[in-house]
Amino acid sequence: MKRNKTGMFPKLISILLTFVQVVIALYLLLKFFGANPTPFVNFLNSLSEPILNPFQGIFHPIVYKKHILDLSALFALIVYSIIGFGIQKIFSMLKMK
Repeated sequence: MKRNKTGMFPKLISILLTFVQVVIALYLLLKFFGANPTPFVNFLNSLSEPILNPFQGIFHPIVYKKHILDLSALFALIVYSIIGFGIQKIFSMLKMK
């Protein structure tokens, strides 16, 4: 049986990064299309609040008719993606040694 050399921690980082990206992407979509406050939307908002809190107020949202594009959340998505990618690269470099 072959042993997986990637390790558990990089996989955990990848899963966590994917979770954060999905939560933020769903938040952005639901906010953009003006989703009604259903239990699912409220649950998603409670999940995204601690993730997006450090970025709140950085940018003003763009409002077009009834559509809202939360630029702070979009910026958070980019920052978390860059950080996650960087951590994954560091671990891949450490595994090469």
